[in-house]
Amino acid sequence: MTIRKLILLGATALVPLTSAGAQEQASEFDNAIAEIVVTARKTEERLQDAPLAVSVVSSTNIDRLGFNSITDLSRATAGLIFDDSFGRDANRPVIRGQANILGDSGVAFFIDGIYFNGSLVDYDVDTIERLEVAKGPQSALYGRNTYSGAINIISKAPTDRWGGRLQADVSEGTVYDITGALSGPIAQGLGLFVGGRYFKNEGLFTNTFDNTPIGVQETKSGYAMLKYDNGGSVRASLRGNYNSTRDGQPAVFATDANDNNCLFDNGGSFGAGYRGNGRYFCGIVQPQEINTNYTEQFAPGDFVGNTVDTLNTGLSIDIDLSESLTLTSLTGYNNRVTTQRTDGDYSPGGFQGVIFAAFPLGRPPAPLGFASSKTDFTFSNRQKQTDWSQELRLQYQADRARILVGGYFFDQDVDFRDNRVLPANAQTEASANMAAARAAVCARTPLCLFPTGDTSSLVELRNNQVSNIRNIAVFGVVQYDLTDAFSITAEGRYQEERIRTLAQSATVQAGNVGAPLDAERTFKKFMPRVTLDFKVTDNNLLYAVFAQGQKPGGFNGPAAISVGRATFDAEDATSYEIGSKNTFLNGGLTVNVAAFYNSIDGYQLTQPVQIVNPPAAPVTTSAIENAGDARIYGFEVELQARPTRELTLTANYAYANSEFRRGVDENQGTLNDVADDGLVNCSTGDQFPDVTGCQPLFGDITGKVLPRAPQHSLFIDADYRREIGSTGWQAFAGMNAYVLSTSFAQVHNLAQTGDSIVSDIRAGLQNDNFRLQFYVRNLFNEDSVQQLIRYADANNDLRRNFIAGLRPPRRFGVIAEVKF
Repeated sequence: MTIRKLILLGATALVPLTSAGAQEQASEFDNAIAEIVVTARKTEERLQDAPLAVSVVSSTNIDRLGFNSITDLSRATAGLIFDDSFGRDANRPVIRGQANILGDSGVAFFIDGIYFNGSLVDYDVDTIERLEVAKGPQSALYGRNTYSGAINIISKAPTDRWGGRLQADVSEGTVYDITGALSGPIAQGLGLFVGGRYFKNEGLFTNTFDNTPIGVQETKSGYAMLKYDNGGSVRASLRGNYNSTRDGQPAVFATDANDNNCLFDNGGSFGAGYRGNGRYFCGIVQPQEINTNYTEQFAPGDFVGNTVDTLNTGLSIDIDLSESLTLTSLTGYNNRVTTQRTDGDYSPGGFQGVIFAAFPLGRPPAPLGFASSKTDFTFSNRQKQTDWSQELRLQYQADRARILVGGYFFDQDVDFRDNRVLPANAQTEASANMAAARAAVCARTPLCLFPTGDTSSLVELRNNQVSNIRNIAVFGVVQYDLTDAFSITAEGRYQEERIRTLAQSATVQAGNVGAPLDAERTFKKFMPRVTLDFKVTDNNLLYAVFAQGQKPGGFNGPAAISVGRATFDAEDATSYEIGSKNTFLNGGLTVNVAAFYNSIDGYQLTQPVQIVNPPAAPVTTSAIENAGDARIYGFEVELQARPTRELTLTANYAYANSEFRRGVDENQGTLNDVADDGLVNCSTGDQFPDVTGCQPLFGDITGKVLPRAPQHSLFIDADYRREIGSTGWQAFAGMNAYVLSTSFAQVHNLAQTGDSIVSDIRAGLQNDNFRLQFYVRNLFNEDSVQQLIRYADANNDLRRNFIAGLRPPRRFGVIAEVKF
């Protein structure tokens, strides 16, 4: 059954059940769904009164659904795609199809309204009171990197009485998640909340290379908040989060370039080149076993994997200057140190010999010479990131008007350094692999008498880059109620973002390679947002929004800079949105709908760049470029209903149709050239006719779908709870399904992930102090890949292949919780 049919079936099945059931029960009892207050517009208002598309996952729903990560929470949010199969520090959330491959996401994270630059996949969800996801450009109020949306975590605050909770979540595959919290008052008006978490995943997959677990993850974290509020004019909270993550080699597999099944290239000579093999893979990339010799790529005793240590703090102060005037200060500090030491080819090979071309050294038959080099396809680096932010705003609230003015300052320093250290046997193994590769090429042609030798060496990269980002902005809001039912809100932000970088390519063996790049760029932008909203009734809201946002440009890394891919420009978005929020049946049914159209200029696309810069070995890196302009339109529906006192139904559906309106792509040009006559020979045109050699004319990508942008997503959950007599105990059971349509790896729209349907079930008992919940995640063992990236196969002369992350398999588990 196709995804489209499943979505239609789910929608038609749910709506009649919801409507009929709610109508039947509404007059018999109070079935109202609990109201939620949000702060998405930097003021408190009911979710159903907020004229924008904002989705909320509350702490109640986190417990009810058994979620234990931000990735889980995203499933309950229409239009948000969030995955972490390439590693918990490698996620880039997607809202409304505005995706990218690498680089910064167009979605920014905030903790209690304070900007957080980093990954939240390993965040302790037990400390979250609610998660607010504001969709569409939020740049007017939230600033940098919110041009497609903003995710704001509202932290749990101290309670009025001392209490706490302990929770253990254990599942097969040896996954443990232990959390604890304690909260209460320590003085008049002063409260304390402290919590901690230990998470360990012993590896849900097996590395067939040595039959050991792979995908191991470990997190240790602590959280604390002091909050002061004695009912007076001053309120303050000081929050701190410390998180230490230590994850092993990720559960990622690489396809074999020889499995490419389309765009066959007949080029090559003397046994080298494509020789009739496919340049690309067309269709769905199926999951494969993981087979990597990552333990042999590094010195004995070296930890292989990714580590992240994060210290994040936030200070919030509100001062009521009068009954209608409030001054707010938000101060944030973030210190984040990451290390990466992983196998980069995701294969059982290593230190490969790469052959680019072969040629006779004399009249054939003759010895063969080679354009070749030894390669070390690993990642080994360290990055330290420190940033400060300060926001001040003054808000005036009257009966019919709200005025807010504010200023913002953000300063970030990033120090990135490659630190590769080769194991003792690397050079010997590389020489043997190169000799074998040359011998194999020679054996494929009778014109080769013997292959020539190779004297090149592997190198240890010492590329480094120091960057500073400074963002200064002023912003404001004017909201006026023209009538009791009709309001207009104008928001705007002017920002200047200056980016400085000092980048140097280097190796241990050769020292600095080329001149350093010492550069600076400033991006200036005014970003408006205008909202019209009309209260049809107290329970029905209509609204329309016009907004603009920007994802700033910047600088690529040292490797890309060394081949002339130094900078990229800003990406701008203009959005139009209409929506409706509705409450029916005495609060027992809410239906929220939003439709949008986004126009994107200067879409930032990641391109693979191959670097052959002797004496360095060939390296494939990534560079961000502005590929062209795009448009995305779609709609979202969010529904929650209580047909009976015991039953709660939740559903959301998102549709996002994306395509390029204009743009060209270098790799698309190569594929077009091959498709023409089976050769890369510029038969479709030469991009640089005045330059010696052949560079195929860049390919037109107009009409292509954006990569990593599924068209459909659907989430449905049914939750049933019933009191067990007068015992104080409650029995519960629930089931949900998350449906996601396929997405493409790149703009060529050829290789794709495939559709997926993931279902979870749960059941248990609880009272005011205890909860015991049993669950099965991924009930039907969906195994389609979660993420897919175009890559290069080091075992096959860096020809095109793909890497993909495996989806966690079906597993059974239990949650035990004690409250006191």
